[in-house]
Amino acid sequence: MELRQGKQVYEMPHQLTYYECDDTGHPTLGMMLSMMTMVSDAHSIALGMDTATIQQTGGAWVITEYDGEVATEQPHFGDQVILGTRALAYNRFFALREFWMTDAGHEKRYFHLRATFVFMNLKKRRLMSIPAQLIEPFNSPEQKRLPRLAKPASLTTTDPASRQYRVRYFDIDVNHHVNNARYLDWLLDPLGGEFLRNHRPVRLVIKYQHEVRENATVTSQFQLVKKTPGLVSSHRLLVDDQVCATAEIGWVEKSIQK
Repeated sequence: MELRQGKQVYEMPHQLTYYECDDTGHPTLGMMLSMMTMVSDAHSIALGMDTATIQQTGGAWVITEYDGEVATEQPHFGDQVILGTRALAYNRFFALREFWMTDAGHEKRYFHLRATFVFMNLKKRRLMSIPAQLIEPFNSPEQKRLPRLAKPASLTTTDPASRQYRVRYFDIDVNHHVNNARYLDWLLDPLGGEFLRNHRPVRLVIKYQHEVRENATVTSQFQLVKKTPGLVSSHRLLVDDQVCATAEIGWVEKSIQK
């Protein structure tokens, strides 16, 4: 297995576990996001920026949006895969990364997404300038304006299907807010098991707009729209009347996968 490991690009091996997969044996979208966090953390650590180093700045990295493609053919639990990331560009407040997962031979690409990161002051709970000592080691180009990622389509119905969830203690991560993968679980769950077993995601656009904190009650709403060759689901997650996250996901039926 050949791995690229440098300042701007970092890859690591990973064996899929059963808890990263759904009952069809393939990794869930939420776990894919967790894998991306894992490889970006490993990249930072490899360049000498561990958790203690980051915490000394008083802030933490936070992802604000994802945009990318997911292959219909996915690995199965127990398979060995490669997780990869590249630090694409940054400016004073934003950093852009890309992520991918391939088979052990780099022959099949299972997903490819880009993500925008910001740096959040953990005490004031607001954005702060990215500390130079945390971004310069990646050797990525500085750009005044970063490429914009796609925006999720809005729900057009006035009566979307919905479900409510109570935020539990175990939904909270070390940054003291809901982990970004948990948002996606809440967004997808109202689609139901039958739909999720019989469809595969091929496109993901998600935007995080506001933090969700412990003990909140979140409302997950969605709308399905027929497209060729499959479906597109539009989603939003609310706490009271505030939109905390939106997403757009493209789907194909398993029967028409290539």
